Amino acid sequence: MARVMRPVVRSFAARFAREAAAWVHQGGHAIYWASKTRAQLIVPRPAGTPTDLHFWSMLDLGKNRYQIVSRGSFRGFASVLVPHTSHWIVKRRAERDSVLPGPTRRVDFDCLTCGSCCRANEVVLEPDDLVRLRARPELVKRPFAKRRADGKVVLVLLRNKDCKHLGHDNRCGIYELRPNACRSFPVGSECCLFAREDEMGLYDGLAPDA
Repeated sequence: MARVMRPVVRSFAARFAREAAAWVHQGGHAIYWASKTRAQLIVPRPAGTPTDLHFWSMLDLGKNRYQIVSRGSFRGFASVLVPHTSHWIVKRRAERDSVLPGPTRRVDFDCLTCGSCCRANEVVLEPDDLVRLRARPELVKRPFAKRRADGKVVLVLLRNKDCKHLGHDNRCGIYELRPNACRSFPVGSECCLFAREDEMGLYDGLAPDA
């Protein structure tokens, strides 16, 4: 069981910059709409750790770099411009969290009743992973792994898109040797929440309209 204090997402129109800043100051995430077509994700400054939930909220939008705002209402916070193709994602986050009262939410996650992050997820093996897996060299070749056209080695999924190492009890069959991508995947991140929704229909907040 993992207990997580996750940020709650709110959407703010341009005239509510101060309210958005106050929300982020308390640990929440703000979607700030400077106009109807321009949205920024404003979050507390990431701590620099691999499992930082603020940073992962940006990674989920395809962003691995951010800027620290130097002036104005959002001074000192981290900001990224939300791609137009990801507007639906941040709108859904705000919709999901609209029923949650405060800027942060304490949630308990039991990964052994879930396993969603081990499904429909391509895992690229990094150089460190390949060194670690030398203990069991069969794991870095078929049927457990394959080399993509770009030369990177990835874990092979079953036909149902589950990881080959995921057991029926949701335990990892190579837990001690698991890849870095699996080690750093943070419980309670936006990626985690989306996987739970997509794979198991579990919603921490408001479910979308049918």
